[in-house]
Amino acid sequence: MNFLESIFSFVFGDGDPNQGLEEERWKLIGKYISSNGGVVTAEELAPYLDLRTTDMFQNDESYVLPVLLKFDGQPEIDEEGNILYRFPSLQRTASSQRSGRKEYVGKSKRWADWVGGIQNYLEEKKLEFSKTNASERALVIGLGGLNLFGVVVLGAMMKEMTINQGGWIQFVRSIFPLLQVYAGSFFAIPLVRWFLVSKSNAEIEKRNRLRKEFAKVLELPDISLRRKILSARDMAQKTVIGQDRIVYSTERDIIEQNVEAEDWERRFREIENKPE
Repeated sequence: MNFLESIFSFVFGDGDPNQGLEEERWKLIGKYISSNGGVVTAEELAPYLDLRTTDMFQNDESYVLPVLLKFDGQPEIDEEGNILYRFPSLQRTASSQRSGRKEYVGKSKRWADWVGGIQNYLEEKKLEFSKTNASERALVIGLGGLNLFGVVVLGAMMKEMTINQGGWIQFVRSIFPLLQVYAGSFFAIPLVRWFLVSKSNAEIEKRNRLRKEFAKVLELPDISLRRKILSARDMAQKTVIGQDRIVYSTERDIIEQNVEAEDWERRFREIENKPE
């Protein structure tokens, strides 16, 4: 970046690297639900959401509500009393896919091997204080230091000048408060921003750590969670609907199936973009 861009980056930063995070979140959740037959447990959605504590993961499933509203889902109770979540608009799983999910639950396979290549948890990027390199930052700091030194020297000189001097001296005296604000803000703004960036990064790191922990729980679930996930896979049904769903079959022409697949992807994107 050029020198002016370096100054702007140092003082004001370079923007949010997590712009579009919500869109990515809903995309991952939608793909995960769809790849698992449209029926999932709350624990499976936790790695993509913003849970504040691990207690919510174990005792409070209210964090699933935004997902239910986004994808028109509904809670259902299985025979063992577990709460499962069905999303009819995302059901397109064949019976062969369900058998694979059962194999994961029953044989302690790694969860990451059965999520269809989908990222197993949502990871936020940490904020950067500035994208300037060391040499660019040194030049910017040098400029700021020079400005600050110049204001201090100018202030000392103006104290020794007589008040009745006019012309250019009077003009400098009138704008001197602005020069002081400029010189001070050159370092004050980055200092405040550094504290804010540090605080935000600590929160981002906490959220990422919790999501990663939830994903690890799913890799090796305990007996009760295994049975709950297995129940969700059993509840997932093969959905066959005329024009608005895709069901692949070896009896149909591959071109016809590809055309309908594109239509399904279009409908899926419409669901993703549905306002909350």
